[in-house]
Amino acid sequence: MGIKAFLKRINRDALESVVKWQFIDKYFSWLERSKLKNKGFSIIGNNCFTGGMYHKFGLKYTTPTIWTYIFPEEYLRFLEKLDWYLSQPLKFTSFSNHAMSQKYTEIMRRKYPIGLLGGDVEIHFMHYKTEKEALEKWTRRVNRVNFDNLFVVFSDGEEFKEEFLEKFEKLPYGHKIFFSAKPRSNCSFAVFIRECAESPHVYDSTKNRNYEKYFDLVKWLNGEKDFLK
Repeated sequence: MGIKAFLKRINRDALESVVKWQFIDKYFSWLERSKLKNKGFSIIGNNCFTGGMYHKFGLKYTTPTIWTYIFPEEYLRFLEKLDWYLSQPLKFTSFSNHAMSQKYTEIMRRKYPIGLLGGDVEIHFMHYKTEKEALEKWTRRVNRVNFDNLFVVFSDGEEFKEEFLEKFEKLPYGHKIFFSAKPRSNCSFAVFIRECAESPHVYDSTKNRNYEKYFDLVKWLNGEKDFLK
């Protein structure tokens, strides 16, 4: 994808974000919200997508992973022992094992808090300014998690490898989706985001929620099987 096409996409996505968050969610969300029967859920995710999901329904954040990024391999480790990791104290580090973290810092032109769980899972608080803020919100939201009503989101982001999807499929979660930059007919819960077809992975669609074109969020959260469009 060329620089002109990339900038055009960014501008289009920014406009869609404003329309959805400031207009549709504000004035027309009652229609979608009226269809949502299950409101006691917790969405665990490895990126910022979950923020847009909660905003759509105007619900309190019942997940500590809101507005954070977790690299794929560590995210799978986190999901394998979710109860244990969420019971561990969140510590902070100035060092990341991921080179991409340094690139993020350069792009954002600021450092962000990096939390560490269980000594081997990094939580990148890219939308937070201080460790104090990150810790306070993480702790508060961990206490809200409903382990009996979990929904899990995964995407082919930075450092993703194909074998990670196989591991994700085997995890014992009843409600899970995988956002993909390419079609995957052999995966019943994969959501192909066509806008990302020319990208190596699914880029951030937190606010514009491009995935809604291919995936019915209300049906998924209500536990219905036909949530793919």
